[in-house]
Amino acid sequence: MARPEVADELRRILAELNPELPPAHTTVEVRLRAEASGSGRVYQAGRDQHITER
Repeated sequence: MARPEVADELRRILAELNPELPPAHTTVEVRLRAEASGSGRVYQAGRDQHITER
C-alpha cells in the first residue's frame, strides 16, 4: 500500500537517526583522476562499480 502523505515525516525521522547523510536533493561533487601506462587499466566510479571481465 503506497502512502505518499507520510514521505516527509519519514524523511524527518531518518534525518534525526542519521544526521550526517546529506538531504536527497544535495549534489555532491566527485573528481576522479587516474593515469595508466603500458597495458595498465583504470576503473573509476563515483558510486557502485561492478567489473565483470575475466
